[in-house]
Amino acid sequence: MSNPDWIDAALYLASVLVFVAFFMKAIVPLRVVAIGSNIAFIGYAIGTWNIPILVLHIALLPLNITRTVQHLKLARAVRRAVEDDIHVESLLPIMKRKTYQKGTVLFSMGDQADAMYFLVSGKVRFPEIDVTIGPGNLFGEMALFLKQRGRTSSAVCVETCELCTLSDARVKELAVLDPAFGLFLTKLIAARMNENILAKTALDTRTDKHVVGGV
Repeated sequence: MSNPDWIDAALYLASVLVFVAFFMKAIVPLRVVAIGSNIAFIGYAIGTWNIPILVLHIALLPLNITRTVQHLKLARAVRRAVEDDIHVESLLPIMKRKTYQKGTVLFSMGDQADAMYFLVSGKVRFPEIDVTIGPGNLFGEMALFLKQRGRTSSAVCVETCELCTLSDARVKELAVLDPAFGLFLTKLIAARMNENILAKTALDTRTDKHVVGGV
């Protein structure tokens, strides 16, 4: 006895959706197509009473829905960060928070950069350049984009510090998931470079004035 037309149609639809999914690069559309294929396979499995396929896609359907919702929430959060002014704090929800004891060496000069950091509390010193920073500062992000990816200075906790970190792998994952995240980082790094240029210009101006005054 042949299957009803709707059962065959469900199987063809599910197969086409699986085929299409293999050609998709964007995560969210891929998940949406996967959800469609799950539903089509469930319909086919119910019509033919194919228990293995039914169990498999009943299990996969909520997983794909959950991942889609997570990706959409993350994409919205990153887009809000891009549309607003540059605020590093907007990245904190997707960063990992950890406490480091006084004297902890976060990284040494020349180490391969594998994460960027945001200092929530405490103080971090960069001994090679004799600079100490306090809460609210982002550091270590620019080395992720250098060709050699080497740290230009060490970073040591002067006191107990609470830090949020975002790994290099996570940065790449987010950039693939949503190009808006890459735009956010570009804006952030550009803003930091501009701050550094302004600070250097102000320092040079003060130095020139001091020299002229001495003459």
